Amino acid sequence: MKTYLIRLAFLLCISFTVHETSAQGNFFEIKDGISDEALKKTMETNVNELISSFKAAVIDNKKPKLSKDNFTADVINDIQEMWKSSAMNFPITHLKSHCLNTPSGFQVRGIPVDVLEADKDEQRQELTIDFLRNGMINGVSIAIEMNRYDMIMAEKKDDIDFARRQIIINFVENFRTAYNRKDLKYLNSVFSDAALIITGKVIKEKPNSDITKMTLNNNRVVYIKQSKTEYLAKLQQIFKRAKFLNVKFEDVELVRHPKYKDIYGVNLKQYWHTNYYQDVGYLFLMIDFRDPDNPIIHVRTWQPEKDDQGHVLTKKEDAYHLGTFRIWR
Repeated sequence: MKTYLIRLAFLLCISFTVHETSAQGNFFEIKDGISDEALKKTMETNVNELISSFKAAVIDNKKPKLSKDNFTADVINDIQEMWKSSAMNFPITHLKSHCLNTPSGFQVRGIPVDVLEADKDEQRQELTIDFLRNGMINGVSIAIEMNRYDMIMAEKKDDIDFARRQIIINFVENFRTAYNRKDLKYLNSVFSDAALIITGKVIKEKPNSDITKMTLNNNRVVYIKQSKTEYLAKLQQIFKRAKFLNVKFEDVELVRHPKYKDIYGVNLKQYWHTNYYQDVGYLFLMIDFRDPDNPIIHVRTWQPEKDDQGHVLTKKEDAYHLGTFRIWR
């Protein structure tokens, strides 16, 4: 009953503030990065339509209603699938963002959003919004932190590396968001058919066993090697069981292979949260960039950071990384 009253009060507050803010003007504007005023206006209108549709959907407890005049069919489907895991709402504020040029169009980053099914201290996240050259929105993904984005881009080796870093960040954000929207089709497309997938599993030993005497905290981590087919089959069962799924990436680091310039390693800290299970661990991806329009993952590893008593199992410096794996060509 208490939860219901809190939610009701929250929705009434949103309803009042939305009408108040709408009366004052638009929610979003592009502050710089694009000189075509007509195109800028179109992009702003489309983002404001996105914001308004999210707010209305939260109030009505329905999926967002998105027009094909403002959004591509693919992004409409992606947003509706994300909504199945959690409704999202924009904080009531006037937003301004810098416009970035991308190979396929334009992008704005760092748009704050509240993921309502997430834990209270994890609800506030950020979106990346992608546009076609005509200003139509063709991508919405949950973004890495803006300061981390700036750090990764500042480490560019050359102009080609800069462009690849931009695309790889988009790839990582889409990869993360695919889990939030339970998109097996997308995940199947980005893993190589021969991908190496390694997942760490915490095994608890009996207190007086010989193995326990050789391990710390009566726990050890067993690493399980899976094929792409095995991994996706297990993931499908997780998706079916989870009423909602919130995956969060932090501390993203990107490294280019010193010999093979089209191979990149991505290390990050992953927070995984469903209605029945949650964990934190270190994720590593080896991404092949030979086809820049279709990057694929050759290696995915995950290692648990701690056990359920808070004992450290994996330190960041001990996690798998690009130098762990030998590449043959």
